[in-house]
Amino acid sequence: MAATVRFHFDPRCPWAWESSKWIREVERVRDVEVEWAFFSLQEQNKPETHPLRDPEAKGTAALRTLALARRTEGNDAAGSLYEAIGERVHERQEDLTIDLVRHALEDVGLRAGLLDDALSDDVTIKEVSEEHYAVAASVGCFGVPTIVLPSGEAIFGPVITVAPRGEAAGELWDHFEWLTRHDYFYEMKRERGDARPGSRASS
Repeated sequence: MAATVRFHFDPRCPWAWESSKWIREVERVRDVEVEWAFFSLQEQNKPETHPLRDPEAKGTAALRTLALARRTEGNDAAGSLYEAIGERVHERQEDLTIDLVRHALEDVGLRAGLLDDALSDDVTIKEVSEEHYAVAASVGCFGVPTIVLPSGEAIFGPVITVAPRGEAAGELWDHFEWLTRHDYFYEMKRERGDARPGSRASS
């Protein structure tokens, strides 16, 4: 039986995007299934402004549309929509606007009106907010990517600059998962230098 992991992301985050490419490869080469879940960097950084109620706040329209897509079309549809948004934002360097979300819906064959439905449905605020605060509280998390393991434990990371492919992705998963099984393992970090997602520099 496949192990189910929950991958929390904000579609505006380039680090989460690179790690999402890795976890998709892991799903392909290991007995792992990915559930796509949410985290709002706007909500984390400026909760007093209630950004999830502001459709113009960076990432809000995307997150709420993703929430409705997952609720009505399923996890795979949400994953495909996230991939389409990420391709536009992080690979093509397009601005994460409401129009971009509408185009991304069309890219994956979902109706463009899903965006308007999501922004008029306050349940999408509740869905994103509850997932955001639950995972933030469980790991003391300040950002993404965050992975919730089958055990229920939430881990920030891994943060990677370039997503490995094929068996290399699987091997990274094997070592990552092995480390998380040891309660005494706390943290590991290297100097950032000029690291950035998509680069070959160290993170």
